[in-house]
Order: sequence, then structure tokens, then C-alpha cells
Amino acid sequence: MNDVLYMDKGRVTIPKDYRDRRGLADGDTLLFLETKSGALILKPINAKPEMTLVQHLKRFKVVEIPEMKFHGAPRT
Repeated sequence: MNDVLYMDKGRVTIPKDYRDRRGLADGDTLLFLETKSGALILKPINAKPEMTLVQHLKRFKVVEIPEMKFHGAPRT
């Protein structure tokens, strides 16, 4: 268990070993929760899905969506 220092403007530094283990990077969003017992929980919110909806649906062999064959690379 690591001690965390509470700083001005409500800033808290998450220890590097925890950030590395959870894959946190600058700009990531965390959900702040408080339990009934008063414990504070920071839960990472994955803002970038690992795959698109089409990629996810392609994993299922029984699902056929005609539009999937026309799906190209996302626009930038």
C-alpha cells in the first residue's frame, strides 16, 4: 500500500506502479466513487473502445450485416 499526497486544487498523484499496471496515461478519465463506509475509489473509464462495433460484430459467425462488407477505414 502506498501513501498518496493530497495537493492544492484537489490534485492527487497516483503512484507510478499503479498507473503502469492499469495502463493510465495523461488525459485519461477516472470515475470517482465513495462507498458507504467512506472509502474512495478511482475507476478508470476507457474512453477509447478496443474495437469498433463492426469489428466486434465480425467476431460472431452467425451475424450477417450486409453493410459490413462496405465498411472501410474510419475517416480522420
